Amino acid sequence: MSTPITEYVSVTITVADRLIQTQGFGVPLLYDEFSLPGSWITGQRTQNYTSLSGVAVDFAVTTKIYRMAAATFTGDRAPATIKVGRGDSGDANLTAALDAIEAESIEWYCLVAAYLLEADVNEIAAWVLAATVNHIYGTASELSDIITSAIDDLFSDLEGFANNRTFGLYHHNGGVDVTGAAYTVVSGIVTVTETAHGLLIGDTVVFSNSSGTSIDGVNVVATVPTSSTFTCTTTAADGGPLTVDYFARYDFPECRWVGRQLPTEPGEEDWAFKELKGQEVTPEALLTLTQQQFAKGKNGSVYTSIGGIGATQIGTMATGRFIDTQIGIDWMDARFGEAIMQRRLNSPNIPFTQAGINSLLPDIIGVIRTAEENTLLGIIANSTSGETYRITMPQIRDVSSADKVTRTLPAIEITVQLRGSIINFTLNVAALV
Repeated sequence: MSTPITEYVSVTITVADRLIQTQGFGVPLLYDEFSLPGSWITGQRTQNYTSLSGVAVDFAVTTKIYRMAAATFTGDRAPATIKVGRGDSGDANLTAALDAIEAESIEWYCLVAAYLLEADVNEIAAWVLAATVNHIYGTASELSDIITSAIDDLFSDLEGFANNRTFGLYHHNGGVDVTGAAYTVVSGIVTVTETAHGLLIGDTVVFSNSSGTSIDGVNVVATVPTSSTFTCTTTAADGGPLTVDYFARYDFPECRWVGRQLPTEPGEEDWAFKELKGQEVTPEALLTLTQQQFAKGKNGSVYTSIGGIGATQIGTMATGRFIDTQIGIDWMDARFGEAIMQRRLNSPNIPFTQAGINSLLPDIIGVIRTAEENTLLGIIANSTSGETYRITMPQIRDVSSADKVTRTLPAIEITVQLRGSIINFTLNVAALV
């Protein structure tokens, strides 16, 4: 693992945490536990891919990694690069696996994982919050308690942990990590007797044979009315009634969201009201307005129809902080640190004089100018002159002897205003007749 810039340059943004390297800021990490692919070397934990066809060389189309990658690469502006992270069967837990991945590579930003159980999501979210460098984590779920008034659910957990690095998306095809649930089968038809996977009680699922597998085989594919699929296993005959066990259906709507948004420069777009290419909209019958409000009240997001168009609502972290705000904070955290470190690496030394201190100013302003170009910054709220930033450089006369002995520059004070965006609107119309 390379030495983090934070060893020598400390950037403190009031609501920020750690540091992310330039190369990986727009790169998602797709995580699952899997055996070492043939093209990877022994012990390898991560691999970059620039296309879905490249992923297909190492992962079958039936694997969760392939399905995650397919969803992430969907759309006209998908990430140029994705990183696949491997959990090993010998890892003590998810935390240990992610530690091993980060030890090998920190050149990625947004984590998505093929884990949907509440305990697993909470463990991953806790890891991201405490990670060495800045990451964010996105998950999707179709668990019904998210859209009820109950507070003991996944999104409530994340909200209660004050997790400003994890966001949750409710979608009826989000999938759940459940195995062994029984459904009644009569003449090749599954009748749903409990709600799960976006189906309603009473819905039917008709079995269709997969290649070389009969209805009484062990890898029968059931096609649900939404055209998504999940795998069932049964050893009983077609005649029924009988039960089958199902495994989680993974649709990965969060990957489509991440794939659409990460390629944008921080400040260019928020994450609200975004149509996800290839993603089915949750029907009104499966997600009423009241249910939407329950999810959003726990700082979760939903993907449903607005005026006949599929759109994400609203796009916040579990704390209620908007996703684009957190990304903007992380971007500044990274870029200020990189700018100062680059100056130091390319200089024989930076003299501990007023001139030396002031020589850092152009690098700081350069980062701010880029942020302005990306429309990340707006006019400072209490400004009377329309300024977008304020910088106060330390004065050499105020530097203590102790700081000079340790060659430590006191803090450079920078104030900027994040621009933000408008999400809610009110129109007062006076109709005159």
